[in-house]
Amino acid sequence: MNPLVRDLFWLFVFAFLYPLVLYPGIIWLLSRLFPEPVRKSRPAPLPFVSLVIPAHNEEKVVAAKIENSLSLDYPADRYEVLLASDGSTDRTAAIARETRHPAFRLLDFPVRRGKLAVLTDAVGEARGELVVLTDTSAILAPDALLRAVENFSDPGVGCVAGRYRIAREMTPELDARGESERGYFEFEIFQRICESRFHSTLGAHGAFYMIRRSLFPRVPEGTINDDFVIPMLILAQGFRTVYEEKAVAYEIHLATVKSEFRRRVRISQGNFQQIFLLLPALGLKDPRALFVFFSHKVIRAFQPITLLGLLATSALLPAWPFRIFFLLQVLFYLLGLLALATSLGGRLLALPLYFLTGNAAIVLGLVRQIRQGRRPSRLGWEKS
Repeated sequence: MNPLVRDLFWLFVFAFLYPLVLYPGIIWLLSRLFPEPVRKSRPAPLPFVSLVIPAHNEEKVVAAKIENSLSLDYPADRYEVLLASDGSTDRTAAIARETRHPAFRLLDFPVRRGKLAVLTDAVGEARGELVVLTDTSAILAPDALLRAVENFSDPGVGCVAGRYRIAREMTPELDARGESERGYFEFEIFQRICESRFHSTLGAHGAFYMIRRSLFPRVPEGTINDDFVIPMLILAQGFRTVYEEKAVAYEIHLATVKSEFRRRVRISQGNFQQIFLLLPALGLKDPRALFVFFSHKVIRAFQPITLLGLLATSALLPAWPFRIFFLLQVLFYLLGLLALATSLGGRLLALPLYFLTGNAAIVLGLVRQIRQGRRPSRLGWEKS
């Protein structure tokens, strides 16, 4: 047995298990041994809040979003709703103009410039000391604002990430990959709760997060995953990003392989982009944030390399346990390919399908980022 190949095999085993098994246990333990509780309270009077809703060609959901935003359990004179249309060519702006409410404003930008430019302009127009950034397709729970606002009584909190839920009753099609993604979300929620208790969680989901308007950062042009980068740049300013599981946003989730794969490639490209953007921004000022970022994001971003290393080294090692492990890997990937080729569902194929497509998206995202380099990304408005 080649000692170098054997050592590489165990190194790849560690790199594979660390973000999936070891880190969740470590962050849970750290959150219990060294907690940093948020000093929550409900201030009186409540702070003024601005809901900013970027939209591009959202005529199917914009009316429901406006109705939901204007009916939240928050004093009507203490919040406003700004819908920012980014060069929509459908009836998005026309539908929004039909709304007659003192708390509602339409920002109709006729030329499409991309989500980040629209967010920046809309936040500049906002009057609230706190700003909510929320997707057009997300329906907020009635008490979402109240639950999030309570965290800002702690002066160290700069951003609150809400809980994202797939609304099964509003989602007509949820295939095997979607069922696995639901389980993945629950796994992510557990880690976010632990990270938040320890210090800060990473980023937010575009469906719903709240920030101090004064901390809204200058985000480089071409940034892809703005809902991750904005909270992280607030963290780099010395403020915490905390997770509030009681501030819930529901979203229709058309979780089919075809509809989701391009979205995941784009997100994966953004993951590589943000590694090189955020590492210098975080620096060594906050070792806790750096530890969470490396453990939760950086190591995971290179998972396909780890998987290829596991496959290659287990194939080269002659002992029967390694050969069996190699065959199990091959079987797992074949099941994923079977699910992809036949669109078969069921629990047996759900995990291989989700795993295979997820790692393929990471590889394509890396290729995209290498090709693009430092050039700004093209205008795009893809569902998050």
